[in-house]
Amino acid sequence: MKNFNKKLWRLLLPLLLLGLSQVSGQFENYLDSLRAQELYEYVEGSGSIQYLAKGNSEQAMLQLEQPISFYSEKYEQIYINTNGILTFNVEFTEYLNQPFPLEYPSVAAFYSNVDTSNSNDDSSISLFESKDPQQLNRAQQLVRYAYSDWTEFEARQLIVGTWRNVGYFNSKTDRLNTFQVVLIVGDSQTFVQFIYPQGGLNWLQGEAGEYGLPDIRAQAGFVAEDGRYYNLNGSGSENARFLSDSTNLGVAGVWLYQVAPLMGSENVVAPNNVETRTESPALAQSCNGNGHQCDSHAQCYDKSEGYCCVCEPGYYGNGRSCLANDLPMRVTGSLSGQLNGQAVSEEAKLQSYVVTTDARIYTTINPVSGEQAAQLRVVLPLLTTVGWLFAKSINGAANGYQLTGGSYQHISRIQYETGETLLVNQTFEGLNYWDQLTVKIELTGSVPRVPAGAALHLPDYTDEYRFVRPGELHSLQSHQLELAEEQRVIGFQVDQRILYQSCLRDDDVDPTDHSVLQKVSKITLDYFERDQALRTSALTKIGVDAESNACTDGSVQCGENAICVPYEDTYRCDCQHGYSAQVDERGGESCIDVDECALGTHVCDENALCSNNEGGFTCVCYDGYEGNGYRCLRNNTAENIEYPTPSPVDGQQGYPTEQDQQPRPEQPDEHVDYQPNQGNGQHPDECYSCSPDADCYEGRCSCREGFSGDGYSCAYICGHDEVFEHGRCVPLLLDDHEVEPRCNILGDCTCPEGYELSEERRSCRFTGGYEVDNSEDLLPCDVDSNCHVNARCVWWEQQLRHICTCNAGFSGDGYNCDPIEDSCAIRPGICDVHAHCDYNEQLGKSECVCQRGYQGDGHNCQLAPECQAAEQCGENAYCDGGVCQCNAGYERDVSDRCVPAGRCGSVYCGSNAICKWDTALSVQYCDCIDGYQGDALTGCVSIPIPCNVRNNCGIHATCEPTEDPANYTCQCNAGYRGDGYVCIEEQNCLSNPTMCDMNAKCHSTNSGLVCVCNPGFYGNGSACFERQQHDSNFLIVSQGVVLVRVPLNGRNVMPIKVASMAIGLDKDCVEGRIYWGDISARKIISSKYDGTDERVFISTDIESPEGIAIDVISRRLYWTDSEKDTIEVASLDDPTLRAVIINKDLVNPRGIAVDPYREKLYWSDWDRSNPKIEYSDLDGTGRELLLGANDVKLPNSLVVVEHSGELCYADAGTRKVECINAQSRQTRTISQELSYPFGLTFTHDQFYWTDWTTKKLESVDSSGVRQKPIQTSFFGSHKLYGMTAVEQNCPQYSSQCQINNGGCTDSRICLVNRKAPSGKSCKCTSASTGCTVASPYDYVVPRN
Repeated sequence: MKNFNKKLWRLLLPLLLLGLSQVSGQFENYLDSLRAQELYEYVEGSGSIQYLAKGNSEQAMLQLEQPISFYSEKYEQIYINTNGILTFNVEFTEYLNQPFPLEYPSVAAFYSNVDTSNSNDDSSISLFESKDPQQLNRAQQLVRYAYSDWTEFEARQLIVGTWRNVGYFNSKTDRLNTFQVVLIVGDSQTFVQFIYPQGGLNWLQGEAGEYGLPDIRAQAGFVAEDGRYYNLNGSGSENARFLSDSTNLGVAGVWLYQVAPLMGSENVVAPNNVETRTESPALAQSCNGNGHQCDSHAQCYDKSEGYCCVCEPGYYGNGRSCLANDLPMRVTGSLSGQLNGQAVSEEAKLQSYVVTTDARIYTTINPVSGEQAAQLRVVLPLLTTVGWLFAKSINGAANGYQLTGGSYQHISRIQYETGETLLVNQTFEGLNYWDQLTVKIELTGSVPRVPAGAALHLPDYTDEYRFVRPGELHSLQSHQLELAEEQRVIGFQVDQRILYQSCLRDDDVDPTDHSVLQKVSKITLDYFERDQALRTSALTKIGVDAESNACTDGSVQCGENAICVPYEDTYRCDCQHGYSAQVDERGGESCIDVDECALGTHVCDENALCSNNEGGFTCVCYDGYEGNGYRCLRNNTAENIEYPTPSPVDGQQGYPTEQDQQPRPEQPDEHVDYQPNQGNGQHPDECYSCSPDADCYEGRCSCREGFSGDGYSCAYICGHDEVFEHGRCVPLLLDDHEVEPRCNILGDCTCPEGYELSEERRSCRFTGGYEVDNSEDLLPCDVDSNCHVNARCVWWEQQLRHICTCNAGFSGDGYNCDPIEDSCAIRPGICDVHAHCDYNEQLGKSECVCQRGYQGDGHNCQLAPECQAAEQCGENAYCDGGVCQCNAGYERDVSDRCVPAGRCGSVYCGSNAICKWDTALSVQYCDCIDGYQGDALTGCVSIPIPCNVRNNCGIHATCEPTEDPANYTCQCNAGYRGDGYVCIEEQNCLSNPTMCDMNAKCHSTNSGLVCVCNPGFYGNGSACFERQQHDSNFLIVSQGVVLVRVPLNGRNVMPIKVASMAIGLDKDCVEGRIYWGDISARKIISSKYDGTDERVFISTDIESPEGIAIDVISRRLYWTDSEKDTIEVASLDDPTLRAVIINKDLVNPRGIAVDPYREKLYWSDWDRSNPKIEYSDLDGTGRELLLGANDVKLPNSLVVVEHSGELCYADAGTRKVECINAQSRQTRTISQELSYPFGLTFTHDQFYWTDWTTKKLESVDSSGVRQKPIQTSFFGSHKLYGMTAVEQNCPQYSSQCQINNGGCTDSRICLVNRKAPSGKSCKCTSASTGCTVASPYDYVVPRN
């Protein structure tokens, strides 16, 4: 019966197609008469026309005589915008990379990143209205034909927008698009006609902008003011390219919709004339009728029933969706359901990053509490399902994406041996608009409880997937999860079922009952409480077998002259002997021949010619010599071996006698290690005494590479089954691996144990046997810890056991290890990078000595602690765990010394002075430290040698006696000022106007005559810089991986920069730049307000910069580091000038704010047991507690109100935004009963904050009235972090540190401190050399 139906269908199909084509042809003839597919052209005198300027963000407005209807509203203005869209009553110039609906009422013909900046004269964008009778009749006849209920429709006017031959961002013109939208307006009705000419659509999206996100493919449709919207078929996808081939009217490329009147919940209405149907059901199920459903990188193949899509070479997928090979992928998802009786937090989001080249999957789920994260870690399918999708294919096996194209249902049932059962339903929905794979995960049931901080380990495992039928896979597998600390194992069984839409071509093999193995390895299951993030990773392969590895399963092919070496669960490609790796211009590695002759690494005799060849070299003795090339002797003179001629001795011209040339026995004790750089060349010829494993240079013996000793006795430094190659000891491989022989100066060559010298004496070949001291009396070191203190226990694959191996810098058998006694004068490479080579007179040799600030044996140097005893910390301090701490009641002053806490009496001491206590008068006073003199308030200088002893006075100074006639000092002459060593002519800006900048004036002040910059300029008066005008009136908000720019009106939100994970940020209004801290990249980065001109500000010795604050007056950037628990500062003009100003009593510093007017610095500490907000002066002194645990719970971002000096803070614990006056300590509540406030900023009349729960920008005005929140599109993570407001005003003041680093020298950084006599302090940095106490910056050690 089935065959009969097929035969009947084949007979009827031609007749059916013939009838349809006849009917269709009748309608097409009528439509042809209406010229529906032709573009409307402007007719002179029929109305006005406007052309857009060339660019990528232009607009033009058409003021209508009569309002037109659109959905349920009427509008009097229409804007045409560059980016393929018409908007009503509002312009929309910037391209917004987000899916519909947009926030404005609009008609989108081809909403995309159009750019006509470099287009020629054939390109244009125009908007005109027409009342031409012929055009009106053509349009109204089309409407009457398409809609059976509008047969009497009268068109009153046409509004036509045309994009002709337009290019795409960024100024590209290699492909051009042409399209048109026509508004057909009646008395109260409005229809919209889209026209896409044949061949008119040649691109779908612009190039990715600087922020890196791909553009959404072109969108076409309608958006109403109340949020209703409608998309044309294919909008936002690859199928948008078929808008010129498809239709809803009967003519390819023509679309018609009724858009008014529409009441209530009605949406646009498509044509309802049944005559517009032109396709047959059979045609729709063929490549000819529906092949456009295939991916643009796929081919369509007809089959007996329907069609299939197959990805092209270089791409993989199911044909409906194809991805480029080796392109990294992102997966984003949401979680819901119940786990152990508690609702799964819907705030938790899944983000996966897939390195498809080797199928490494990194997955993060956050935010999740520690308890829920512990439960999720035992849910295996959350880890494995993405791995199956992108598993590395072995032997042609298909991974999940090749089968499903990213659209499938994954159903799992997990049964734990402790009785719990969990159901996991995962729905993968394919690629979203940004080509990220999306998934929805629903959990129902319970899992065993494990401690939140427990270390979990899931061993490598192999899954078997069986095809139940095409489109259905099943897997049943048992696993064990290990809790090492509890010595506990959780057993469970996973039952998986995968359902997807399968398409088999007629010649494809039915996979039913076929099985495939997937291997999952290198699994991590970690929880990071600080980030509330569960992170997992794994490596997956599919199509493996029990014996396969990366080098044998065909998954890798090393290049020419390279061999594949299995390495853990992956592989590496090593160059063969005689070749070395070199990186080409594309960044790839290739193995090229090593020219041993040119490099001098050959072992040819000095009387032999070295000839390089592929993979090696050849040695041939010179004429008059005979031998194998490695050792060459004069013909018939076996004993006639030439040695270097010694230099003349004691100034006499001559050569050694026969007695001098007689060999002598080895006498190592008589050897003298000459001091480095002596170079006197008068040492005797000692070549006769050299070890066979040493070379002789200029009469001195030196052990060859791979040996240690004094040149007379040399020991092999490598251990069991190791050979010395390319500067290191490498294991021997049990194959035909060749190694270089060890040859001495006489040409005698030997091989390692288990190798023999080749006939050509050029290499050592493995013989299959070797002798190893493998005493049965010695247990393996992993069983009995019997290694020497300077050795480690290492697994040796060749012996299948653990063997003791000496550490670097030591030689021996692992059970006895002696230090390598080489002299660093001969072999400087044996010293650590943080060590130098010094001659030791007592030892009579040079040795490695660690540099200052490091400790060790010179071969290995580590960062030394700041102190080991209290006397190393100076007065009033003690040593605590290697760090100098001030005694109770003392604090660090501006010179990093411990002085009584607070002021020294009523003042602060200057540099090189300390605060002392006068017991007789019971007062504090400043006094210069030993060796210094001068004014202890302004700063002490070193005591110079008296000028009557050394005439060291400067020009315009004389040496004069002091009040004590026995002492003399340099005094500046009359009319000059200075310290006697440098005297300059006394000048002021009134007598010498050139002292002031051309943009400054001389003013009389209480401090005397000073230069003051004119309005519109900033500086110290001597140097004034013009203030640049920058864009303003917007917010910059961090979405974690993307920074977005949000105008204060909430419209045209656009991403400006991609980050790894940006938390805190602040602006520099002087330069028009934004600075942000990236805690993943461990950098502070800046760019202009529009995201261009990105620069790395700081990238070294920084761990987690969560808070950023900028002092625009003094040009300083402050930041909190929550990993190092420090508060640090750097100069905006020179980031190498940086210092740690607070590094004690901090647990988790987060928010930070600076008040440059009142010269105060504030920060919050997110210590859950003792949260607080503190403040200090701008140099870190004068630290005080502002709010403690009774006042704040989870203080996040801080901001200072400029006009009042109040500090305002967002507290996620109290769910409030509050402000406090630091002087009166009075607080006021700005807004309360919030959800989860995080970032905070302030404009002249409004507070803004980001909320993690509502995921919006919330705000309140100065009167305390809540404003309408701003809903931003999410371009990155679904969280909003730090934010800052950019306004037009920018501080016009100056400070002591603003110009030329305030005059501070010795690489110190100038920091404002109004309490100091000079109004500033010169803070020591790590580069300073004159600080008697090193900066704490040197000794901050990042946490492990």
